[in-house]
Amino acid sequence: MQRALAYTSFKVWLIDELDDPRRLPALARREVHAWVRDQPALDDLQLIASELVANAVEHGGGRWVRLSLLPVQEGGGYYWRLAVIDPGGSGAVPLPQRPTPEDTRGRGLWLVHRLTGGCWGTDVTRVGERVVWALLPRTERSGRPRTDARFPPRRRRK
Repeated sequence: MQRALAYTSFKVWLIDELDDPRRLPALARREVHAWVRDQPALDDLQLIASELVANAVEHGGGRWVRLSLLPVQEGGGYYWRLAVIDPGGSGAVPLPQRPTPEDTRGRGLWLVHRLTGGCWGTDVTRVGERVVWALLPRTERSGRPRTDARFPPRRRRK
């Protein structure tokens, strides 16, 4: 039986207040661990959070980054909805790129896509903030690409 989790967790980092913004992915992993330390999806949630936060710092062009985690029920399943929000300074829509063995960068969204079985997306809020979100099941252990029907259909919004 799935335990009800009646909370939303969020954290906002002000880039100017960090000694080194490159530490933000590690801070995101630590925050996710504090929120859901005993959940089966912890490893994947930490990896996804660190990748999305790193992208927000590099491409978001803003002074802040916000991380949120929400337990949701959708299509009869129980999921974690992890989202990273930035001020939306970049007009580009985030898209995964298939890395080559020689690539040393550019794997983040590809990893998110593989870990979520394509169940991720990007939105823009009414005030122009960029939101990149991902859904992961709350009940299974991580470590393999997800491509089965246990996920709700991928939703991609403008």
